[in-house]
Amino acid sequence: MNIASNYPFARKLLFAFALASVFAVSAKASTKTLQSQTQPPMLLELYTSQGCSSCPPAERWFTSLKESPDLWTKLIPINFHVDYWDYLGWKDPFAQSQFSQRQRLYKKLGHSRNVATPGFMTNGEQWNGWFYRRSIPKSELTSPGTLSADISGDELSVNFQAKTASELKPYTVNVAILGFDLKHKIKAGENRRKTLQHDFVVLGYKKARLASDGTVDLDLPDTSKFNSSKQAIVLWLSEGRDPSPILAMGDWL
Repeated sequence: MNIASNYPFARKLLFAFALASVFAVSAKASTKTLQSQTQPPMLLELYTSQGCSSCPPAERWFTSLKESPDLWTKLIPINFHVDYWDYLGWKDPFAQSQFSQRQRLYKKLGHSRNVATPGFMTNGEQWNGWFYRRSIPKSELTSPGTLSADISGDELSVNFQAKTASELKPYTVNVAILGFDLKHKIKAGENRRKTLQHDFVVLGYKKARLASDGTVDLDLPDTSKFNSSKQAIVLWLSEGRDPSPILAMGDWL
């Protein structure tokens, strides 16, 4: 069909293209704002690996936390895949050496007694309650101020307003993009022939030092190599070399 000879059709087609462009620009320009709670939530870290035969039960339990009524407000689960089991024959696609180093640093600083999977940290302290079917402890952190963030497209603007001048320290802001409903068939290693589901998985991570005025602008971590239609973002403050969270917040993207 000759579009040029069919003016009404051509006009409708051009209008459709224009409308699609407007929606694309609007979606890119849309902004999401996050703000921390008065009472800091519990940041529950799981250290795990697809190459660890004892990890699937912990991962299934983590998946159940998607239904928690405290999600994002009182509880923020975050799933770090480590790479130190990759030598067993299966390379975990979600594993990063920096996550293994994070877990080792916790031990080096005396926050945990060992480096193992599955391993749990609650607000920067080792927690073995999962192994004994205990409830997740409530956060006892005291907020040093208000953490907020504006997300516009792939850009992130972070602001921290300290309660007092003494609370405005050289904090580091940590940003993690989490993936959900990720199913993988394992073809080698200790979990060979199993299909595993992962949730709250850190797909992308970066950190930056806050400026003296408590602000920083940065790009969101790149997660393009992962096929994850459902994602969330988690931000938390830490101080110096210590990876322990001081103030955290998170929400769905």
